[in-house]
Amino acid sequence: MSKVSNLWHCLGDRQMSRLKEELRYSLGIRTLISDDHAYLTDLALAEIIDNLRGVAVSVARLGKKCVDPVYHNLDHVFDNPFQIDLKWCGWEYRLKKMEKRVKKMKRFAAITSQLCEELEALDELESKLKRMQSNGVNQGQLLEFHQKVIWHREEVSGLTEMSPWVRTYDYTVRLLVRSLFTIVDRIKVVFGITTKMGSSEVRDLPHGGCFVHKNPISALTRSSVYPSESSSRRSISNLGHTTNSKPQTCSPSVLCGRNPPIQSERSAHFGCTTSRINSPITGSFRVNGIYQNSTVNLKKIWLNAQEPTLGDAALAVRYANIIIFIETLAMSPRFMSPDAREDLYDMLTTSIKQSLRAKLCIFSKKEDSLVYDPGVASDQRSSLQRILDWLSPLAHNMIKWHSDRNFEKQPMGSGGNVLLVQTLFYADQAMSEIAITELLVGLHYVFNQVIVNRSFIGSA
Repeated sequence: MSKVSNLWHCLGDRQMSRLKEELRYSLGIRTLISDDHAYLTDLALAEIIDNLRGVAVSVARLGKKCVDPVYHNLDHVFDNPFQIDLKWCGWEYRLKKMEKRVKKMKRFAAITSQLCEELEALDELESKLKRMQSNGVNQGQLLEFHQKVIWHREEVSGLTEMSPWVRTYDYTVRLLVRSLFTIVDRIKVVFGITTKMGSSEVRDLPHGGCFVHKNPISALTRSSVYPSESSSRRSISNLGHTTNSKPQTCSPSVLCGRNPPIQSERSAHFGCTTSRINSPITGSFRVNGIYQNSTVNLKKIWLNAQEPTLGDAALAVRYANIIIFIETLAMSPRFMSPDAREDLYDMLTTSIKQSLRAKLCIFSKKEDSLVYDPGVASDQRSSLQRILDWLSPLAHNMIKWHSDRNFEKQPMGSGGNVLLVQTLFYADQAMSEIAITELLVGLHYVFNQVIVNRSFIGSA
């Protein structure tokens, strides 16, 4: 229920509008992932569908325990959410009713969480009562504690009555299944997909929508470490097929764009300019606007990338922590201790350490002539801040995404409104390491400048 509520909230107008703006204008996303809005939209849709299917698997498992046989075969209903059997037509809720059901599911999740805590507390109280009885505690204390246990049992009983605990499997599964059908409809509205005769087709929408079958995009242009609005451009191929050209080699000071080989276009109702890319969502192809196979598989998308991503290398969370640590130190370099610098260095991967050594070798040769130059120090601080401005949001989103889905640390019902496309997960590994190295070099210079200033003040 918590996951269903989060899915619905993720598809809200405000959340979708914010996501659209971020995918279009975030310099971090455009630099490290892609500057193709349609491809980024595909990644967002893929994760939403994957989350939907994950919930559907759990619902199908519960359905086998229902009395009504209609719920016994839900295993593959949501495998292809855009080609659902027509026999389920009409199961979705109306918008206002869905909002009420979402509130109910949130309430159920919160009560269940509280019930679990109270059950644990009751277990401890009952164990303590047994120990008191066996240890021969005086009658007055025993009666008082026994009354406390009774009150706690009544509280647990009240919570149980308000929770899904006493609801039937049929009631719970019906609520979840109808909510999932409603979410599928909402996805179609948000992403501009309509259904005809059990198949999903693309429709041209009046508000800037675009599902136009055109030629694919060729390689993206390269973005610098300090990207600007004009730095994200596309080179459109006039060929009728996709060319497998190898990406150019990056110079140390340049972050290279990536052009994932995708299989059909997408952006439509989400508000994009006309885009010509192949979609990773379908994993197949379209004929006359009809999706022949709409199976969504995130693993296929991950494997489609030409360059290794931080998600592929399982480095996304680690690099996010490094970036946040650098950000923290950059905000207060005067409080930087040798231990903190050593901790930061220990967090770095071998490839970043090697790149940093190479940079610092060049830096150390110029250091004597530059360290006292306040203008150079100001430039270093500015460049450090410019990179952090577009890189740190992805790092913070990565940590939030990870913590939102860590149910061992988060209470039941915690919402996850960050998608992987808004994090470092799909970020190009080489570009990310170049950016982090630039941050470390800038931080090194700032620290040295602080040391020089302290020495100057001490000698004065």
